[in-house]
Amino acid sequence: MTNVHITLTEFRNESRLLKEVFSLEEEGLFDSFIVISLGSDDLERKEHLTARARVERAFLFSRKLPKNSFFQVIKYFEFMAKCILVVKKEKTEVVNVHTLALLPLGWLFKKLFKVKLVYDAHELETEKNGLHGVRQRISKRLEAIFIRYCDLVIVVGERIADWYAETYKIDRPLVVKNAPKRRFLGKKNLFRERLGILPEQKIVLYQGGLSRGRGVQLILDAFKVRPKNDVVAVFMGYGDLADQVKEAAKSHTNIFYLPAVPPDVVLEYTASADIGISLIENTCLSYYYCLPNKLFEYSMAGLPVIVSAMKEMADAVKEFDFGVVLSEYSISAVNEAIDHLADYDLSPYSRNAHQFAIANAWEEQEKVMLEGYRRMLKK
Repeated sequence: MTNVHITLTEFRNESRLLKEVFSLEEEGLFDSFIVISLGSDDLERKEHLTARARVERAFLFSRKLPKNSFFQVIKYFEFMAKCILVVKKEKTEVVNVHTLALLPLGWLFKKLFKVKLVYDAHELETEKNGLHGVRQRISKRLEAIFIRYCDLVIVVGERIADWYAETYKIDRPLVVKNAPKRRFLGKKNLFRERLGILPEQKIVLYQGGLSRGRGVQLILDAFKVRPKNDVVAVFMGYGDLADQVKEAAKSHTNIFYLPAVPPDVVLEYTASADIGISLIENTCLSYYYCLPNKLFEYSMAGLPVIVSAMKEMADAVKEFDFGVVLSEYSISAVNEAIDHLADYDLSPYSRNAHQFAIANAWEEQEKVMLEGYRRMLKK
């Protein structure tokens, strides 16, 4: 029997989905796994992840059409048709959809092919950044209708699980946090080696998507006004704001940029920094309830953190005492937090960070996920 996962990404650095597939494969719950994703000219149409797991990228004839709503619908239906061909061809037992936009498609598969449907929501889907107005109302209606047909719902945080259970009056979803596997990392030096950062300079690391709503601009502004270069910022990732970061790095000697690295070496780079930073902006409920994977990566590498006062993220940092929660969202507050940690013995924070990481490591998350699958498959 086959487990099919469908995502509307190009499947480049999908660490969560990879961990899920590898854990399910190791447990032997399915004979094979297929990840269906969007295609890109620089990626293989078929990519083998393991002997029993592969990626099939759907190259759409319509992909070069404009990005307005009308043509996006055309692209969606072409992608849907390609997914149907794959699911029909394989002896598919379970289909996982990894975004709300694919939930109606998952429902269709359940009706056509009698598969079990897993909705793996990577954030609070109807309350995410940039979603408002008519689009948000449609999204809420679609989710309310189709979530009731799911055999298993998985979310990434406790408060998000509470929100889904209370809003839709459904059984509380499984919480599977987006944490890395358990690692015991020594201090690394990759940033200093690659970027020419001096041994005496402390490194504040931002890793992940360089997009709006993540505090990228605030971090840049804070470092632009710092009078000394005893602390430097390294941005590692990709996204809409990458060019802005590169420009800032050209004109400021305390700002550095490095493109995203493969998931299997991310933590080696994370362990090359001194402090991690995650300044999610309170622009939507999904962000307010978020527990981003970068927080787990920082802590697994033993980095003290500076975070904004988003509910679940701030609660975690306070409970385990491994960093500073900003008192306000401002340049001065960021620099005060940096100065505090720069002058502080980071060893206690580092130990606490690693304790938080171990308590929430993927080995703990997969136990919850696998038990959920077993219960679902027995029904």
